[in-house]
Amino acid sequence: MDFLERSIDDIFDNGITWEDARDVMHCSEDVFFTHIVPLTKTLREKAFGKQISFCSIVNAKSGSCSEACDFCSQSAHFKGAQAPSYPMYSAEKILSEAMAAEANGATEFSIVTSGRGMNKKDDLDTLVDAIGQIRKNTQVESCASLGLMEKADLQRLREAGMTNYHHNIETARSYFPNVVHTHSFDDEMNSIKHAKELGFQVCCGGIVGMGESKEQRIEFAFNLKEIDPHSIPLNFLNPRPGTPMAHLNDLTPLDSLKMIAIMRLVLPKKELFVCGGREVNLKDYQDRMFDAGASGTMLGNYLTTSGRPVEDDRDMITRLGLEVVPPHQRAL
Repeated sequence: MDFLERSIDDIFDNGITWEDARDVMHCSEDVFFTHIVPLTKTLREKAFGKQISFCSIVNAKSGSCSEACDFCSQSAHFKGAQAPSYPMYSAEKILSEAMAAEANGATEFSIVTSGRGMNKKDDLDTLVDAIGQIRKNTQVESCASLGLMEKADLQRLREAGMTNYHHNIETARSYFPNVVHTHSFDDEMNSIKHAKELGFQVCCGGIVGMGESKEQRIEFAFNLKEIDPHSIPLNFLNPRPGTPMAHLNDLTPLDSLKMIAIMRLVLPKKELFVCGGREVNLKDYQDRMFDAGASGTMLGNYLTTSGRPVEDDRDMITRLGLEVVPPHQRAL
């Protein structure tokens, strides 16, 4: 692990190489906690000090999705999956969810909808209305995750006051066709490109533990480095009954911490949110995700699964001596 001989400033400015990441991926537990974790904690603190961020989401339109993504219980292709199905929430309902998230301590709020994209004008109108109301009535940063989007539709959301846009690449480019069967990796990239061109702060990540190799996990990290998002949501598969990935459950807490660490080492200055699946994959090691490099986490429930009680996460932050602040507002 030659990179351990480099200065903190050098790693912070340039990150580590593919070969370095491979060394981290395959190192022993003792080496990881003795040598890697102190480094990732130092890098996270160099970027963000003792400050971390909470984000929160609302599943504003659920189920009956035309896309076939093997991890997702909302797909209409998987008849045995048991995700709820309902149409778009009203703007008032979305605002209520945003206000509740803010009261719980979230500083960023994302509106998530199922489907290939926001292809109904009425739904887009509702979302534009909701963004305006959130901007007027809360202090949270607004975000949305809406699938494959046309630039003109994203422009409407930008004009309504939305500052952030979320769009995951899901996994490494080489593994993507094994996971998503109804659109391409380049389709994902086009939506990200549109959002960046419009000046959104782009949140882009994916899911680990979907059957990809350890090499492809490293590839995923370097795919994200090429994209250069503002922030990265890192999820760990929580296999859903009825989906093609229902049988997958091979991540250990150490695997999960190593992936957090690799993201921090490859992209030292980025916001790194540990999101879905942390409870079932990190288990009793959730406190260590910040030492491994996370600078934030998701508060409350996820799209189709329950999260940890909000009080437990707030207690964790207090116990660790960390401070919650809004994301994306730190000068590096």
